[in-house]
Amino acid sequence: MPVSTFAKVVGGALVVVAVAAVVFAVMSGCEKAPAPKGPTPVTVKSERGGASAVAAPAPANATAAAAQVAAAAPAAGAAAQTQAGGYSVSGPDGDQTKIEVGGLTMPKPVTWVWTAPSMQFRALQYAVPALGVNAPAAELVFSVFPAGDGGPVDANLDRWANQFRAGNAAAESKRSKSTVNGMQISRVESLGDYMGMGAAAPRPGYMQLGAIVQAPGRTVFMKVVGPQATVESNRAAFEAMIAGMH
Repeated sequence: MPVSTFAKVVGGALVVVAVAAVVFAVMSGCEKAPAPKGPTPVTVKSERGGASAVAAPAPANATAAAAQVAAAAPAAGAAAQTQAGGYSVSGPDGDQTKIEVGGLTMPKPVTWVWTAPSMQFRALQYAVPALGVNAPAAELVFSVFPAGDGGPVDANLDRWANQFRAGNAAAESKRSKSTVNGMQISRVESLGDYMGMGAAAPRPGYMQLGAIVQAPGRTVFMKVVGPQATVESNRAAFEAMIAGMH
């Protein structure tokens, strides 16, 4: 065989070997690549205790994250509707001068800002900023249960009161009852070191104004909890909310 022909054959063989080596390396790398991880479970807190794990896929980029938040908004609304017992419930884009929850309508200041319910069994939630004082915002929450499902009224008032401590004992609480538009309302007012659900440590100087409304066929729970100065600055608005309930 001529030398030139032999060189061409050898050169061609080397090219084939080189290409095969590259293909083998790529395929090996693909086989050894780690499998993609599944969604990371997210723990949802419940005011009744316990937790449930829900898979929440991590967005690949900021656009996906924004889309995920937008998609979650209708789901949050549907969850709130379910927690409200099927009654209409106020949302972020509704009338900012009134509250609708559990078949009740009541007035509210426009300064109270709708926020997505952060715990199970909350039908509606608002951030309540301090008025005329320098203090963090308080939290106003509503829950709705069919009559009898939420437990005895007095037991719930006891539970709320016992979340406030004075040293090693429960803080003193004020109780009262009234009637608004034919509905019985049981009230509790507490002040002390607040140890709410899931709190790592007591929060001193906290206050609550709570009310349980026994409406036909359902019970509506409502309470505002936060720094004393914030709650006190919103006391008149809370009282007006209850007085104007129908």
